[in-house]
This record gives sequence, C-alpha cells and structure tokens, in this order.
Amino acid sequence: MSAVETTTLIPAGTWTVDPVHTTIGFQVVDTTDLFSTINGRFTDFEGRLEGGAEPKLAGAIRVASLRTDNERRDAHLTSPDFLDAEKYPEIRFESTAVEPLAGDRFFVRGDLTVKETSFEVELEARIRGLGRGKAGDERLVLDAQGSFEWGTTTVELTAAVSAVKEA
Repeated sequence: MSAVETTTLIPAGTWTVDPVHTTIGFQVVDTTDLFSTINGRFTDFEGRLEGGAEPKLAGAIRVASLRTDNERRDAHLTSPDFLDAEKYPEIRFESTAVEPLAGDRFFVRGDLTVKETSFEVELEARIRGLGRGKAGDERLVLDAQGSFEWGTTTVELTAAVSAVKEA
C-alpha cells in the first residue's frame, strides 16, 4: 500500500473576488512598426474561486473599465480598432486545470476569451495569505501572472487577488 499526499491549493469553499482589494493589470508589448509597451489595469471585474480537491477559477472583466492613465489611448484601445467594448463588453476567464508546484505556488491553466476568441493561458500563482479580515470575514490573498500572444503583441497579465469566503 502506498500513501498518496494530496495538496489543497485553495481552501475548500466558494471565494468571491473583492474588487476593492484586487488589482487586474496588463502590459502589452508590440513589436510591429515601433517597439512599444503599454501598461494598464481594469477597474470593473468579478470572479469566483472554488476551493478544495478540484479547484476552479472563473472571472469576467468589463472592457470599458480599461485604464492606462491616458484617456485618448484608453478610447482607442476600447474602440472597434482593438477590444471593441461596445460589441464585446467582457473578457472572460475559466480555468481548465489547477496544478501544484512547490510550496504555496501553483499553475492555473485556462481559457481567456477576448472578442469571442479563446486563448489558452497559463498563469503561475502563489497564495500570499489566508486569514480573517478586520470585519471578521475569512480572506484569501493570491498573486498570479502569465502571458499570451495576440497577433503581433505579447500580453502579460497580472492579478493581485483578495477573495472573501462565502458563508
């Protein structure tokens, strides 16, 4: 008989992303005509984590909430030239696998859907903490980062997530 060690990456239960204490960011590197880099974030999003033996993560970002600290560029990026926020109001993510790495680190593989096109994305994530917030709610804090190719650009994603356990 052999012993099998199981690792619970995300504690059991349903966790809701707290948008007030979460940041979803991106960096786009384009090497077509000019080498350029754009950094930004989204300010309107939601997400859920299902913890336990088979964790799952899912979320949606409102495209119109894109911010790069330049109103003209934001308008261009949310226009039909790029993300087309009016026609495609959300970017969606759904995990397909969550696999342990060493210690508090794990891989999240999933489908990121942008303008009805799915991109397979791998994120490296790390549990930063688990405990009680000031209001007594149970909280989970994690960071994740990864990238994907979109045409002539590389899009790097970062997430600093605070989630609250549902009762």
